[in-house]
Amino acid sequence: MSETRIADLVIAGVPKAGTGSLFAYLAQHPDVCGSDLKETGYFNHYNPQRHTGPVPPIETYARHFAHARGERYALEATPTYSYGGRPVIEAIRTVLGKPKIIISLRDPADRLWSAYTFQRSVGNNVRIGSFEEYLRVLEQRHREGVQPVPRDGLHGLRIGFYADYLGDWFEEFGDDLRVVFLEDLKRDPRAVIATLCTWLGIDVDVVASLDAEPRKVTQHPRSTLLAAAARTVKRRSERLLPPAAQRGLRRAYAHLNSGGELSESFDPELRRHIQDIYRESNQSTARLLAARGYHDLPGWLTVSSPA
Repeated sequence: MSETRIADLVIAGVPKAGTGSLFAYLAQHPDVCGSDLKETGYFNHYNPQRHTGPVPPIETYARHFAHARGERYALEATPTYSYGGRPVIEAIRTVLGKPKIIISLRDPADRLWSAYTFQRSVGNNVRIGSFEEYLRVLEQRHREGVQPVPRDGLHGLRIGFYADYLGDWFEEFGDDLRVVFLEDLKRDPRAVIATLCTWLGIDVDVVASLDAEPRKVTQHPRSTLLAAAARTVKRRSERLLPPAAQRGLRRAYAHLNSGGELSESFDPELRRHIQDIYRESNQSTARLLAARGYHDLPGWLTVSSPA
């Protein structure tokens, strides 16, 4: 196993905060080898809430980097790692040694709306008729302490409490962890990637030539029922088909069922309600980041308590 390549650069989350774009931008750098699948999900196997079977052999993980040709970093991006807790964090440390970790954060109210529209786009929760109903279900589950069920699309509220888990990442990885913000990535993606390249010690001049168009933008389906069927096929194909075949299926499905329109918009009153839900967590997150030297924070992390 001494010559086996596995990741030493991990985008660990959070979901719906630009991890697809971050992966695509960094994977273009000649000193970075991106995994054949953006989300390998390997370390989710260490999370007892997501998997109860044995952890796959390390050779299974290494296959995602078999195309590496001596690049300085091997990169993967699995956003569900972020809220996986100490078992996932400790497994990454044990298996990968001293990796560099990137976590992207986003206004949790906007993140929740994006999670809702994404779940709709993939045919999840088809019996939930509106964002208001979705939020009501999530709040009830949160009050009752319901633990996340993998792939049920109903733990979006929990993910936005960044203060619940970001400290554990800093405690374990310290200066080997870098937090970025989707708001900055949208405004000036090359500036964010240049900062990351400086942190990683790789050539910054390359950044000017990168394709910095957004990736993984949610495509709304013409039919949610067809989207639900496609989701079932996708789960089965992940076990049976190689990555190239999976990508071909995704392209064919996108051609067939994308182009629908979202009939809802993010109601301002619901936004204010969600901001109130996250207010205390956001303030704790802001204090944590400030203590780590992050001072140019987005507005949602600098909102003061209500008078």
